[in-house]
Amino acid sequence: MDGAYALFHERGITATTIDAVAERASVSKMTVYANFRDKPALLSAVLDRKIKSMHVYDLAVGPDLSSSVERLVELGELVASIASQPEVVRMVQLMTECADEHPRLAAAFYNAGRGELLKQVAAFLKTLNRRGFLSIKDPELAAEHLVVSWLGSLGRQSFGLAGPPSADAIAKRSRYAVDTLVRAWPARPLSKTR
Repeated sequence: MDGAYALFHERGITATTIDAVAERASVSKMTVYANFRDKPALLSAVLDRKIKSMHVYDLAVGPDLSSSVERLVELGELVASIASQPEVVRMVQLMTECADEHPRLAAAFYNAGRGELLKQVAAFLKTLNRRGFLSIKDPELAAEHLVVSWLGSLGRQSFGLAGPPSADAIAKRSRYAVDTLVRAWPARPLSKTR
């Protein structure tokens, strides 16, 4: 998988073949196919492994809204820090270039990264709803908005118009996005009974 990751960066996703991966790893092509049914499966495994090696984050809802908000802010900072690393920006650029030709690869790339993140954030927001901390009408859509807000400044970086954002800028963006979500979806007041 290390060889495949390096080749994806060096040659691009489209130009990286299973033959090249086998050669880089000093194994037979059949060995690669014995472990991965095709290039999308290999790409998915490589990305999943890379994501897990970057940092394991426990996205568990805290005992109250304040501690839960802090966990979301920390996650936002982590996500933006990882996503702004030059090698990650490069991988996104490579995937974008070949997405039309290789939609299965694009789907594997998306599902292993942002798709998985969105599922985790949506589940977190649903738990906040169930516990009565917030009252979010559509947690999946709210998760998408939150993640897009965390990553907002990365568009300039991916076009080569800016370098990676500073840690302070990432922290400010993450806090602002989470605070906006909390203000937009406060808990419903308890109804009064006579």
